[in-house]
Amino acid sequence: MRQRQIDSLKGLQRRIEREEIGRLFQQYPMLRVDLQPAKGGWLRTLRNALGMTATQLGRRIGVSQNAISEAERAEAEGRITLNTLRKMADGLNCDLSYALVPRGSLEMMVHNAAQLEAARLVADAAQGMALEAQATDDRARSSEAEAVREGLIAAGARTIWD
Repeated sequence: MRQRQIDSLKGLQRRIEREEIGRLFQQYPMLRVDLQPAKGGWLRTLRNALGMTATQLGRRIGVSQNAISEAERAEAEGRITLNTLRKMADGLNCDLSYALVPRGSLEMMVHNAAQLEAARLVADAAQGMALEAQATDDRARSSEAEAVREGLIAAGARTIWD
């Protein structure tokens, strides 16, 4: 009984977190803008637009011109670290914004994953019941899958991602 209460609280906490993130993306729709970096990457593009050499940027942040060139290559190749990018942005008098932007609503993602897991669980149980000559009809399985899905969501079950 106690474990069920803990699972219920975890599920509630996760639902609240999903709702807060959803509100954030509703409040700031520009977070969904798909900004693709310029061909040589943002660092080189911004540095060149400012008319700043790699040597000058290096002096501003205390690294060599070679380190700037390597960071620009690393960014263009997608292997730069956030710490390096933050340091470079500071030298360019820029802020670094970092976000993972969900492709859809978190609630819908959880609902769909829970639906798949519930369907799998109910199908497994139905197969066992059919072997014992206790098969259920489609309507009963659908109703059971719906109840299992809601239970998985309410409990905040992490198994839906397995």
